[in-house]
Amino acid sequence: MLTSFIIVTWNTRDLTLRCIQSIYEQEANAFEILVVDNNSMDDTCEQIEQNYPDVHLIRNGENLGFAKANNQGIHAAKGDLIILMNSDTELLTRDSIGQLISFFNTNENAGIAGACLVFPDGKIQACGRRFVSVLTLIKDQLLFQDSPLFRKSNAPEAIQAVDYVDGAFLAIRKQVIEQIGLLNEHYFMYAEDMEWCAAAHDAGWGVYVIPELKVLHVHAASSKKSFRKILILNAVNQSRYLYKRYNMFNAICGYIVLILGMILRIPVNFARRNGLTPAYAKAVVTCFRLIPVFTKLVTGELDETRCI
Repeated sequence: MLTSFIIVTWNTRDLTLRCIQSIYEQEANAFEILVVDNNSMDDTCEQIEQNYPDVHLIRNGENLGFAKANNQGIHAAKGDLIILMNSDTELLTRDSIGQLISFFNTNENAGIAGACLVFPDGKIQACGRRFVSVLTLIKDQLLFQDSPLFRKSNAPEAIQAVDYVDGAFLAIRKQVIEQIGLLNEHYFMYAEDMEWCAAAHDAGWGVYVIPELKVLHVHAASSKKSFRKILILNAVNQSRYLYKRYNMFNAICGYIVLILGMILRIPVNFARRNGLTPAYAKAVVTCFRLIPVFTKLVTGELDETRCI
């Protein structure tokens, strides 16, 4: 089974090179690597061409976002198994490819699989996730159940069925893509992985996480450079998912909860002195400013990247 790795990068040269190297350090299996560069201003492309000439490099003249860039890679991929990897991830398990191939070969209903994502300090970041709802947003955004205090300290011991897995590391059968379609390009960034997994569930495919597979995720390495924009995109796209999955009422409620969550995090980040307070404050102002066009944003009639 040929495996196609797709890495979308934007101004993360060193991390991208380490990501590519971690794939080449895998035990012998047939694979190809496709890197889609979203108009990086550093020398990412030049370094890839110099150090990894076998990598299929796709250069974009502008930042097309996560979904559209990955779709470019999928179109060009030749493998039966497609693996999306963020540029700030690295494979930590030496036989990751072999384990994935074995898993899909022995689990015919498995359409998508993810890994256990860990922070650089080794702590668990995510090992599968639950679908977003207004209730889960209230718990995470207002009751802070998304904070490190509530995260599991240990990964599950066995493979588990989950709602969805992060697009930071997502393995999917090409057969599934042919059935449910590509990533929804209305999402510039965030929530497109959740909607994709939901579509796979609806089509009868299982979504699983393989805890033995460990993937380092630096987390938001490129997005932190424009954190205000990321907060807004997250709010709009989570609301868009709620609209598509439920209705406009849920989307509006979710958007309100997300704004309140940002407001609560202004004093928290001020106390932490991490420099993110201005980004939260500006994001709140912008989110309020977008309320008159909210319906057009969540229905896809209006491109949110043009409004922020």
